[in-house]
Amino acid sequence: MSMNKLALCAWLAACALSIWFAFHIKYKVQELEAELGIARAEMQQDSEAIRVLEAEWSFLNQPSHLADLSERYLDFAPLLAEQVVHLDDLPVRESQVSDSQDSEGLEDIIEEILRNAPEPPNKAGNSDSNGNGKRTVPLMRTGASQ
Repeated sequence: MSMNKLALCAWLAACALSIWFAFHIKYKVQELEAELGIARAEMQQDSEAIRVLEAEWSFLNQPSHLADLSERYLDFAPLLAEQVVHLDDLPVRESQVSDSQDSEGLEDIIEEILRNAPEPPNKAGNSDSNGNGKRTVPLMRTGASQ
């Protein structure tokens, strides 16, 4: 009989444990459902706030509204013909003058390089010494050949 009592006690303990576990799970699910409801309500409020902000943004960006604000707060006026000038009429800045002087020095260097460049081959002399028709062009003059 003691074995039956022991089995009965184990069975009752298992039933009590499963009942406690079921209630624990039930209350945990109810708690999570409450949190989900709160999160859904917050999402709904945020969605409504976004729709309101988008409507306000579209109103504020209407061209007529922007024109009214610019007339009210800015001192803009239509462009007059006297305000339009040619690029040549604008004064030259000092930095532009020094840049043009640098470019003149560069032009001298380029001219020197072109003066020392080899002559392009004439059409009659387009073949090499073997007579195979390949063009030969010297790439650089050396000091000895000058």
